[in-house]
Amino acid sequence: MKKIMSAGCVILLVSGCTFTAVDKLGPGEYMITSHGSIFNSREGMLENINQKAAKACNNKPYHLVGDSNANMVIATQTQIGSTPTTILGLKAICEDGS
Repeated sequence: MKKIMSAGCVILLVSGCTFTAVDKLGPGEYMITSHGSIFNSREGMLENINQKAAKACNNKPYHLVGDSNANMVIATQTQIGSTPTTILGLKAICEDGS
């Protein structure tokens, strides 16, 4: 019973969590990756990526490169076992080279 309650709490905690990382690849180029649970929508993850891209490019024009429809579900090891996690990564290219 204790395991079931622990698992339920963990599921509730991670069900809406996302993490979006920005890594600079070169001048005006950034790799932006959004990690979330399988309950996060692709649209929400794409919105997070767009927000980070706008910030990285100082709110100047940019475009995203990559497959925004890619289905990338991986298994992440947690205390309760293997947990499905969704990852969406796109490259942002600032149009002014900043």
